[in-house]
Amino acid sequence: MPRELSHAIVVCVYIPPRADIQAACDVIHSTVAALQTQHPDAFYVISGDFNHITLDSTLPAFFQCVDCPTRKNRTIDLLYANVRDAYRATLLPPLGKSDHNLVFLNPQYKPLVLRQLTTTSSFRVWSPEAEAALKGCYDTTDWSVLLHPHGEDIEGVTHCVTDYLNFCMDVAVPTKTVCCFPNNKPWITSDVKDLLNQKKRAFKDGNWTELKRVQGN
Repeated sequence: MPRELSHAIVVCVYIPPRADIQAACDVIHSTVAALQTQHPDAFYVISGDFNHITLDSTLPAFFQCVDCPTRKNRTIDLLYANVRDAYRATLLPPLGKSDHNLVFLNPQYKPLVLRQLTTTSSFRVWSPEAEAALKGCYDTTDWSVLLHPHGEDIEGVTHCVTDYLNFCMDVAVPTKTVCCFPNNKPWITSDVKDLLNQKKRAFKDGNWTELKRVQGN
Protein backbone atom coordinates (compact mmCIF):
# COMPACT_ATOMS: atom_id res chain seq x y z
CA MET A 1 0.00 0.00 0.00
CA PRO A 2 1.52 3.38 -1.00
CA ARG A 3 2.33 5.49 2.04
CA GLU A 4 0.00 8.31 1.02
CA LEU A 5 -2.97 5.93 1.30
CA SER A 6 -3.74 4.84 4.85
CA HIS A 7 -5.64 1.69 3.86
CA ALA A 8 -8.18 0.36 1.35
CA ILE A 9 -11.96 0.28 1.80
CA VAL A 10 -14.10 -1.72 -0.62
CA VAL A 11 -17.85 -1.06 -0.86
CA CYS A 12 -19.83 -3.82 -2.61
CA VAL A 13 -23.05 -2.79 -4.36
CA TYR A 14 -26.02 -4.60 -5.84
CA ILE A 15 -28.89 -2.52 -7.14
CA PRO A 16 -31.97 -4.47 -8.30
CA PRO A 17 -33.27 -3.65 -11.81
CA ARG A 18 -36.43 -1.98 -10.45
CA ALA A 19 -34.79 -0.09 -7.57
CA ASP A 20 -35.54 3.60 -7.10
CA ILE A 21 -32.62 5.55 -8.54
CA GLN A 22 -32.66 8.43 -6.04
CA ALA A 23 -33.08 6.18 -3.02
CA ALA A 24 -30.22 3.92 -4.09
CA CYS A 25 -27.91 6.86 -4.78
CA ASP A 26 -28.77 8.45 -1.43
CA VAL A 27 -27.88 5.26 0.47
CA ILE A 28 -24.56 4.90 -1.35
CA HIS A 29 -23.71 8.58 -0.90
CA SER A 30 -24.47 8.64 2.83
CA THR A 31 -22.51 5.40 3.39
CA VAL A 32 -19.42 6.57 1.50
CA ALA A 33 -19.55 10.07 3.03
CA ALA A 34 -19.58 8.60 6.53
CA LEU A 35 -16.61 6.36 5.68
CA GLN A 36 -14.65 9.26 4.18
CA THR A 37 -15.24 11.34 7.29
CA GLN A 38 -13.77 8.57 9.45
CA HIS A 39 -10.96 7.64 7.02
CA PRO A 40 -10.07 10.67 4.86
CA ASP A 41 -6.77 9.23 3.54
CA ALA A 42 -8.06 5.79 2.53
CA PHE A 43 -8.28 4.36 -0.99
CA TYR A 44 -11.93 3.66 -1.84
CA VAL A 45 -13.40 1.20 -4.31
CA ILE A 46 -17.15 0.96 -4.98
CA SER A 47 -17.98 -2.00 -7.16
CA GLY A 48 -20.86 -4.26 -8.10
CA ASP A 49 -23.92 -4.69 -10.30
CA PHE A 50 -25.43 -1.22 -10.75
CA ASN A 51 -27.97 -2.18 -13.44
CA HIS A 52 -29.61 1.10 -14.54
CA ILE A 53 -27.77 3.45 -12.13
CA THR A 54 -24.47 5.33 -12.25
CA LEU A 55 -22.75 7.43 -9.59
CA ASP A 56 -21.34 10.09 -11.90
CA SER A 57 -23.41 12.88 -10.34
CA THR A 58 -23.78 11.29 -6.89
CA LEU A 59 -20.03 10.98 -6.25
CA PRO A 60 -18.32 13.34 -8.73
CA ALA A 61 -14.93 12.90 -7.03
CA PHE A 62 -14.94 9.17 -7.91
CA PHE A 63 -13.85 7.78 -11.27
CA GLN A 64 -15.45 4.86 -13.11
CA CYS A 65 -12.88 2.35 -14.41
CA VAL A 66 -14.90 -0.22 -16.41
CA ASP A 67 -15.14 0.83 -20.07
CA CYS A 68 -16.24 -2.46 -21.65
CA PRO A 69 -19.63 -4.25 -21.85
CA THR A 70 -20.23 -6.59 -18.92
CA ARG A 71 -23.64 -8.04 -19.87
CA LYS A 72 -24.41 -8.34 -23.56
CA ASN A 73 -23.81 -4.82 -24.91
CA ARG A 74 -24.40 -3.01 -21.60
CA THR A 75 -21.88 -1.88 -19.00
CA ILE A 76 -23.70 -2.47 -15.72
CA ASP A 77 -20.93 -3.98 -13.56
CA LEU A 78 -18.99 -0.91 -12.54
CA LEU A 79 -16.05 0.00 -10.38
CA TYR A 80 -15.57 3.49 -8.97
CA ALA A 81 -12.37 4.62 -7.26
CA ASN A 82 -11.42 7.88 -5.59
CA VAL A 83 -8.16 7.91 -7.59
CA ARG A 84 -8.13 8.82 -11.28
CA ASP A 85 -6.91 6.08 -13.64
CA ALA A 86 -6.57 3.59 -10.79
CA TYR A 87 -7.23 0.55 -13.02
CA ARG A 88 -7.27 -0.50 -16.66
CA ALA A 89 -10.13 -2.88 -17.52
CA THR A 90 -9.73 -5.97 -19.72
CA LEU A 91 -12.77 -7.97 -20.81
CA LEU A 92 -12.77 -11.76 -20.18
CA PRO A 93 -15.33 -14.52 -20.91
CA PRO A 94 -18.10 -15.23 -18.36
CA LEU A 95 -17.44 -17.61 -15.49
CA GLY A 96 -19.38 -20.87 -15.89
CA LYS A 97 -22.99 -20.26 -16.98
CA SER A 98 -23.07 -16.63 -15.82
CA ASP A 99 -24.50 -14.07 -18.24
CA HIS A 100 -22.08 -11.41 -16.96
CA ASN A 101 -18.61 -11.08 -18.45
CA LEU A 102 -15.57 -11.12 -16.22
CA VAL A 103 -13.51 -7.95 -16.03
CA PHE A 104 -9.82 -8.05 -15.16
CA LEU A 105 -8.72 -4.81 -13.55
CA ASN A 106 -5.01 -4.15 -13.81
CA PRO A 107 -3.74 -1.56 -11.28
CA GLN A 108 -2.36 1.58 -12.93
CA TYR A 109 -1.83 3.77 -9.88
CA LYS A 110 1.62 5.31 -9.64
CA PRO A 111 2.68 6.13 -6.05
CA LEU A 112 3.17 9.77 -5.19
CA VAL A 113 6.87 9.18 -4.53
CA LEU A 114 7.28 8.26 -8.23
CA ARG A 115 5.20 11.18 -9.53
CA GLN A 116 6.80 14.05 -7.62
CA LEU A 117 10.43 14.95 -7.11
CA THR A 118 12.16 14.45 -3.79
CA THR A 119 13.17 17.75 -2.21
CA THR A 120 15.83 18.57 0.35
CA SER A 121 15.66 20.73 3.45
CA SER A 122 18.59 22.13 5.44
CA PHE A 123 18.56 23.28 9.04
CA ARG A 124 21.03 24.19 11.76
CA VAL A 125 21.87 21.60 14.42
CA TRP A 126 21.99 23.48 17.69
CA SER A 127 23.86 22.06 20.67
CA PRO A 128 25.47 23.47 23.85
CA GLU A 129 28.85 23.25 22.13
CA ALA A 130 27.61 25.17 19.08
CA GLU A 131 25.99 27.82 21.26
CA ALA A 132 29.22 28.24 23.26
CA ALA A 133 31.28 28.55 20.06
CA LEU A 134 28.90 31.16 18.65
CA LYS A 135 28.91 33.13 21.90
CA GLY A 136 32.70 33.10 21.88
CA CYS A 137 32.73 34.39 18.32
CA TYR A 138 30.47 37.31 19.22
CA ASP A 139 32.33 38.08 22.49
CA THR A 140 35.68 38.43 20.70
CA THR A 141 34.32 40.58 17.88
CA ASP A 142 35.44 44.19 17.66
CA TRP A 143 32.07 45.62 16.65
CA SER A 144 33.46 49.11 16.08
CA VAL A 145 35.45 47.81 13.11
CA LEU A 146 32.18 46.68 11.51
CA LEU A 147 30.08 49.72 12.42
CA HIS A 148 32.51 52.63 11.92
CA PRO A 149 32.77 52.54 8.09
CA HIS A 150 28.98 53.00 7.78
CA GLY A 151 28.69 56.03 10.05
CA GLU A 152 25.00 56.94 10.43
CA ASP A 153 23.87 54.80 7.46
CA ILE A 154 21.33 52.62 9.31
CA GLU A 155 20.66 50.43 6.29
CA GLY A 156 24.38 49.83 5.73
CA VAL A 157 24.88 48.96 9.41
CA THR A 158 21.90 46.56 9.31
CA HIS A 159 23.21 44.68 6.25
CA CYS A 160 26.75 44.52 7.63
CA VAL A 161 25.74 43.21 11.07
CA THR A 162 23.25 40.74 9.59
CA ASP A 163 25.84 39.33 7.18
CA TYR A 164 28.37 39.00 10.00
CA LEU A 165 25.89 37.26 12.32
CA ASN A 166 25.05 34.77 9.57
CA PHE A 167 28.74 34.24 8.83
CA CYS A 168 29.44 33.41 12.49
CA MET A 169 26.51 30.98 12.57
CA ASP A 170 27.75 29.28 9.39
CA VAL A 171 31.14 28.79 11.02
CA ALA A 172 30.04 27.78 14.53
CA VAL A 173 26.77 25.92 13.99
CA PRO A 174 26.75 22.85 11.72
CA THR A 175 23.91 22.31 9.25
CA LYS A 176 22.15 19.10 8.28
CA THR A 177 20.41 18.35 5.00
CA VAL A 178 17.62 15.80 4.83
CA CYS A 179 15.53 14.40 1.98
CA CYS A 180 11.80 15.18 2.01
CA PHE A 181 9.77 12.59 0.14
CA PRO A 182 6.42 13.74 -1.32
CA ASN A 183 4.51 10.88 0.35
CA ASN A 184 5.76 11.64 3.86
CA LYS A 185 3.08 12.65 6.31
CA PRO A 186 3.67 15.93 8.22
CA TRP A 187 3.93 14.01 11.49
CA ILE A 188 6.78 11.79 10.22
CA THR A 189 9.60 13.38 12.23
CA SER A 190 13.14 12.13 12.72
CA ASP A 191 12.10 10.59 16.06
CA VAL A 192 9.25 8.68 14.40
CA LYS A 193 11.57 7.48 11.62
CA ASP A 194 14.07 6.28 14.23
CA LEU A 195 11.34 4.29 16.01
CA LEU A 196 10.19 2.77 12.72
CA ASN A 197 13.76 1.69 11.90
CA GLN A 198 14.16 0.19 15.37
CA LYS A 199 10.92 -1.74 14.88
CA LYS A 200 12.06 -3.07 11.49
CA ARG A 201 15.43 -4.19 12.91
CA ALA A 202 13.81 -5.92 15.90
CA PHE A 203 11.32 -7.71 13.64
CA LYS A 204 14.05 -8.80 11.21
CA ASP A 205 16.23 -10.11 14.06
CA GLY A 206 13.30 -11.89 15.73
CA ASN A 207 13.89 -9.90 18.92
CA TRP A 208 10.32 -9.91 20.22
CA THR A 209 11.24 -8.27 23.54
CA GLU A 210 12.78 -5.30 21.74
CA LEU A 211 9.88 -5.20 19.28
CA LYS A 212 7.40 -4.99 22.15
CA ARG A 213 9.45 -2.22 23.79
CA VAL A 214 9.56 -0.15 20.60
CA GLN A 215 5.83 -0.61 19.97
CA GLY A 216 5.17 0.65 23.48
CA ASN A 217 6.78 3.97 22.53
